Amino acid sequence: MHKQVMMRPQEGEWQLVADIGGTNARFGLASGGANAKIEVDEIRTFECADYPTIEAALTAYLDSVPGDRRRSVREACVAIAGPTEDDVVAVTNLSWRFSKSHVGEQLGYRRFEVINDFAALALSCAQLDSQHLTRVDRLGAASGAWDRSAPRVVIGPGTGLGVCGLLRSGDGWRALPGEGGHAAIAPATEEEFGLFRVLRRERSHLSAEDLLSGRGLQNIYRGLATLCGVEAVMENPAAISAAALAGECTLARDAVLVFCALLGSFCGDVALTIGARGGVYLGGGILPRIEALLRDSDFEQRLRSKGVMSGYLEHLPVFLVSHPFPALSGAAAFLRLDG
Repeated sequence: MHKQVMMRPQEGEWQLVADIGGTNARFGLASGGANAKIEVDEIRTFECADYPTIEAALTAYLDSVPGDRRRSVREACVAIAGPTEDDVVAVTNLSWRFSKSHVGEQLGYRRFEVINDFAALALSCAQLDSQHLTRVDRLGAASGAWDRSAPRVVIGPGTGLGVCGLLRSGDGWRALPGEGGHAAIAPATEEEFGLFRVLRRERSHLSAEDLLSGRGLQNIYRGLATLCGVEAVMENPAAISAAALAGECTLARDAVLVFCALLGSFCGDVALTIGARGGVYLGGGILPRIEALLRDSDFEQRLRSKGVMSGYLEHLPVFLVSHPFPALSGAAAFLRLDG
C-alpha cells in the first residue's frame, strides 16, 4: 500500500491548532519548523455555545489574529472530543457536526487534520517538563524504577471522560485514542454498590463517564443524597467541589472522595489493559481544582489494588497535568509526525 508522506511545517510558517471540547473551543498559532521547540501563541478561548458551527468559530478566531500571521498559516490540526476516523465527525457533548474535507477546502491549507482531543493531550504529555507535570502518587521522586519507554495512558475527567494510550514509536511517541470513557465501570465498596443501584434506575448502561466527569460528580452527589435521605441542594460540579474543599458540606466531600476512588480503580484497569507501566497522566479540567482531596482520597490505593496483578502497578507513577493548554501543543506535535 502506498504511504502518503506529509510535508512537515517549515520555518517562518504558522500552524493553526485547536482544541474543541463540549464547553470551550481553544485556538492558537504554533510556530513552524520541524525541529524547533513547539511554541503556541495567539491563544484564544471561545464558548462553543456562542457559535452554531465549527466554521463560525474558526472564522471568529482567524479574524482576531494579526493579518501577517493569519496569511502565513499553511496547516491546521483540530483536536475534538469524539471519534475522528470518518470524514464527517461530531463533537461529543456538543451539536457541532462537520465534514473534514469540506472545512479543509474552505480554509485552503495544504493540510487539515482532525484528531481526538485526548490523542492531542497524550502527544503533549510526551514533551511536557516538570513545570507542567506534578507527581501525585505517594511514591513520588523516590521511585525511579518505572520503565520510561513503556506505554503510558492519559485519562481526564472534564465535560466528558477522555482516555488515550501513548506508545513509543522509534524516537518519538504515537497516540492510541479510543472511547474508553464509555466503557462500563464497577463498584468496589458497599457505599458504591448502593450508589450504583440508585443510578441504574435512571439508565440501562452506567459508563465510566456517567461518574467520572462534571455531570458524573453531580450524579455521585445526587445518588449519595438519595442513599442518605437528604436533599441534593447543589446544582453544579464547581459548587460541589468548592464546598468539599472548604469543608462546608460532608455530602459534597464524600461525593468528591467517591469520585476520586472510582477514578483510581478506572485508571488502574486501563493501565492493566494496555500495559501502561510508563505512567498515568491525569488531565481534564476537574482534577487540578481538587488536587488536595485527590491526594487525601483512596485514589492511589484503588489504582494499585488489582489482586494478583497489584505488583504489576507497584511502581507506576501518576502525574497531574497542569499545563493550561496542553492539547494545543499536542495538535502541533501531530503535524510534525511523518504521515
